[in-house]
Amino acid sequence: MKILFVGKEWRFKEALKEELFRYVHFDSLEYLNNFDINFSPKEDTLIVTNQKTYPLVARIIARLSNQNLVVKNDFLVPENAKFSKNSFYIKINGYNINIILLEKEVPEIFIITPEYEEINIFRFDKDSALMFLEPILNAHKLDYTIIENEGGFLQIFTEPLEESIKKELLNALPYIVFGNVFEHIVKNLPPEKITFAESCTGGLIASNLTKISGSSHCFDGSVVSYANWVKEEWLGVSHQTLEKYGAVSEQTVKEMLLGAIEISKANYAIAVSGIAGPTGGTPTKPVGTVYIGVADRKSLKVELHHFKGDRNYIQYQAMMTGIRMFIDFSQLYSKIS
Repeated sequence: MKILFVGKEWRFKEALKEELFRYVHFDSLEYLNNFDINFSPKEDTLIVTNQKTYPLVARIIARLSNQNLVVKNDFLVPENAKFSKNSFYIKINGYNINIILLEKEVPEIFIITPEYEEINIFRFDKDSALMFLEPILNAHKLDYTIIENEGGFLQIFTEPLEESIKKELLNALPYIVFGNVFEHIVKNLPPEKITFAESCTGGLIASNLTKISGSSHCFDGSVVSYANWVKEEWLGVSHQTLEKYGAVSEQTVKEMLLGAIEISKANYAIAVSGIAGPTGGTPTKPVGTVYIGVADRKSLKVELHHFKGDRNYIQYQAMMTGIRMFIDFSQLYSKIS
C-alpha cells in the first residue's frame, strides 16, 4: 500500500504523521504539493489531505470514479463511497483508494479492511431498527457504522456477513436489502421491468441503474421530460394539468407515471419533477421542492419533499428517495432461502 500526502505542510507535521503510522503499514510514501487531475493509481493508496487540499482531491476522485459529490453528515464525498467522519473509501481501476482529512486525530481508515457489508433498512427509524438488529450484531461481535441515507432509509456498514447471520437479521427485521440498492434491483427485479420519467433529475436514476452490469434485463428505456412540451407529447401529461397545477405538482407526476408505464410497457415506474435550483424557485414552490412518484399497472403513490443543498445534492436526494419508494412499494427486499 502507498501513502500519498497532499499539501506541502505535511513534510513538517511530524506528530500527526507518527500518529497515522501507528495504524497503517505501507510500502511506499510520497509527498505532493498539488494533486494531479489525471491521478491513476497503480496500487492500493491512502491519500492524506488537510483542510486546504481535501476539496480538490475529493472533486478529482469523484470525477475519476464518474460520481457526483454530495454532502453526507456535513462531509463532502462521492455519492456511492463508503464514508465516515473525515474519511471515504472507493475503488478506482480495481485499486482500493481511501481519502482521509487528517486534522487532530486519525479518522477511520477503510483501506485496512476494504471489504464490507452494506445493510439497507427500510420502514424503520434508527432507534427502532437497532432495537431489533443490535442484539444480533453484538452477539456476533460485529463492529458497525449506521447512517441515515438521504433517501429516507438507514444504512449499516459492517464486515462481510455469513449467510446464517443475514438470515438472523432478516428474521428479526424483514425490510432489509443487502448490498448496493441498484445492484439489488438489477439482480432481483427481472423478469419484471422498471422505467423512469425524470424531469429535475435529468436521467440520473437511469444513469445509475445502467452502470450495473445486467441492467438490460430489468430496464428497456426511460424519458427525460425536462420541458413541458415533452411531458405533454411524449408522456401524455395533459396541457390542462400543466396549466392549472404546474410541472412541479402531484397531478403532473401522477400523469408522468401513467405515461411512462404506457409507452415503456414496464411493470413499474418512478417519476420525478421538482426545482433543483439554484434558480427557478417561487414563494410557494422554493428551490428543493420535489414531487416523487412510484407506480405499477394498478396503483401509484406520490410524495412531496423539500430538500436542502446545492443542485447536485438535491438531485441525489431525489434519486435515492425514488429508489426507497420503489423498494417499499414493490416490497423488493432481500430474501434468504
